[in-house]
Amino acid sequence: MIRFATRAVVGLLALSILLPAAVSAAEAGKPLEVLYITGGCCHDYDGQKKVISEGLSSRARMKVTVVHEGGASTDHKVSIYSKPDWSKGYDVVFHNECFAAVKDPEFVKGIVAEHKKGVPAVLMHCAMHCYRTGNDDWFEFCGIQSPGHGAHYEYTANIIGKHPIVNGLPKEWKLPKEELYFCDKLFPTATPLAEAMSRERKSNQTVVWTNDYHKTRVFGTTIGHYTETVRMPEFLDLVTRGTLWAAGKLQDDGTPAADVTLAPGEAAAATDWASSVNLPAEEQAKAVKLFNGRDLEGWEGHIDPYWSIDGAEIVGRNTAENAPKVSTYLLTKKPYRNFRLLLEGKLATSEMHSGVAIWGKKFDKDGEASSYQGHLVMFPSGWGLYDLYRRNGISGDQDGKAKKAGKQHDWNQMEILAIGNRIRFAVNGQEVLDWTDPKPELCESGPIGLQLHSNKVPQEVRFRGLRLVEDPQDVLVTAAPTAAPTTK
Repeated sequence: MIRFATRAVVGLLALSILLPAAVSAAEAGKPLEVLYITGGCCHDYDGQKKVISEGLSSRARMKVTVVHEGGASTDHKVSIYSKPDWSKGYDVVFHNECFAAVKDPEFVKGIVAEHKKGVPAVLMHCAMHCYRTGNDDWFEFCGIQSPGHGAHYEYTANIIGKHPIVNGLPKEWKLPKEELYFCDKLFPTATPLAEAMSRERKSNQTVVWTNDYHKTRVFGTTIGHYTETVRMPEFLDLVTRGTLWAAGKLQDDGTPAADVTLAPGEAAAATDWASSVNLPAEEQAKAVKLFNGRDLEGWEGHIDPYWSIDGAEIVGRNTAENAPKVSTYLLTKKPYRNFRLLLEGKLATSEMHSGVAIWGKKFDKDGEASSYQGHLVMFPSGWGLYDLYRRNGISGDQDGKAKKAGKQHDWNQMEILAIGNRIRFAVNGQEVLDWTDPKPELCESGPIGLQLHSNKVPQEVRFRGLRLVEDPQDVLVTAAPTAAPTTK
């Protein structure tokens, strides 16, 4: 039996298995569009959708769109399935749902019809117990027929086939307390890749397989009852490879095709602090990354010579010779009004503060076309709020909390919550500012700007993470919220 290293080490090994030579931005293709459908009985679908979405996107260039419906019911009909061509625009559909009491044969025919047309699929755990209509339409699509499961216990999945999907996984994969599904029938179109011994049946049950469904690739696994299992790097490697294989994007050695291989910065951007923050359930599907870790797509400003990319970090830098006489900003092309922004910032060189500009507009000042007029959340020198080219200082460091929580020349983990005319700011797990603007008319939709301050000396500031949710819950998620706003 193979013993595993710590999860962190295994995760790094997993990435090294999945990521071959880095690809340039020019070689990179469009992200693989994955439609992830989930909901229903008996599982932690809120937790699993977050883990799986981030697991896929941190291992290959994939964009995951989540449809989560049905609560804890067993008879909900997922709404998207009733739409004509419901899978249009997606490269793969990932089924992680549990609606066993949906017994409408015509509804199920509408689901599998898209896959018959050639849309690849991934099936996980309780998807094999869905749609028991009295015929084999769903189970033929799955590739196996499972009537139920035994007790919850630890079991070992044994790899029995050679396939890129299982290449590099342990031959004997010890799973923690799980739910081993019975396999009554393996359809002729299915190829088993791993099996496990059932205590109840005293025989091996298929737990990982592929299926040729009318010449459409389907990958399936009955592993994944507990979110603790889903978090295992081995499991995330497995479903990542299964998703890539289904889409025709997995190479023979088990690595992604070149056009969906992450650049080093993209991989790091998918696993940074901002990505690890546990958002409220209703925000998880809405969270977006403003920075893709690869290039400055979606941003504008005085990029040459001030802004560049270093791995998963956006860098603002100047020399003494080209120091900006007016503060310059890297600006999102899209405007934002009510949002939660999670990011890390680091002042690497100089003692001049930087900041994040919000609720304003691109502003031409003394020949600098990419300056900003609006609110500035400052860090780490001179913490507080500034109203650029209008009211100047509008809030200092409230009770010195930001200076106490912040780090001068190291990474600061920051959350900005901007709703209505109120700005709240958390730094390194501490709420440090809560301010309500007495002039709400000045709180307008605008681009988000990263500041490289005017200066006369060399300076460097770095940003990473930049995960944003529009129209969030009115509560800080990285620090305790305040009961009422202050106006210092």
